[in-house]
Amino acid sequence: MEVDISLDYSPGEVRNHHRFYVTTGGVVIEIEKALFKIHRHFLAQYSPTLERLFQLPQEKESPRMGEQSISIKGDSYRGWEVLLGLFYRDNHLEPASTSWYDAMMLLPVAHKYCMEAIETSILEWINKASKSKAQIIELINVTKALDMYDSFEKAVKELADARWELTFEDAQEMGLFAFYMVTRIYSNCCLECRKPSRSVCFQCRKAMRSVARLRDNNSWRI
Repeated sequence: MEVDISLDYSPGEVRNHHRFYVTTGGVVIEIEKALFKIHRHFLAQYSPTLERLFQLPQEKESPRMGEQSISIKGDSYRGWEVLLGLFYRDNHLEPASTSWYDAMMLLPVAHKYCMEAIETSILEWINKASKSKAQIIELINVTKALDMYDSFEKAVKELADARWELTFEDAQEMGLFAFYMVTRIYSNCCLECRKPSRSVCFQCRKAMRSVARLRDNNSWRI
């Protein structure tokens, strides 16, 4: 499917975003090739990090309107589109809806800028919506990249519990530690030990201690 170049803000010249360049906005943010002009109140309300950022001088002049803008490196314009879509909705009478892909794009933005309420809600939604093997492996990789060990471990356990056959390509994609956890620990863990009310047997305790050692050595990022 061809992407309309005017709506793809990865290539080309820096330009005003087609939807989120709000003329009454008070701050201009440049992400990739998109200029977002927005009301700082919405973001500052959820993110103390962005609240502090908005207090800094806007030294870079945007190329279109001669306005001052804040240039943010390393972010995806798609993640910001999803985030701003929460605040600038077309119809506020309808409940907000999102896709799994959009939620995964939003998670790194919410995590980076310490939007705890949004991060918690979107992570709960992702955990419920991640049904396929590919989705869970993607969740493993994203939470690993974001240094979110608890969410990473939860995704690994879910992958192990699903009992899918994992291919060599799956192992390459999810990384050595996640593959080790799935194939050598959780998949072999006693079914009885998985029950919350049961005490853990010696073999499972031994396996869990092995995971803890690797986690403490930061080997889980491999």
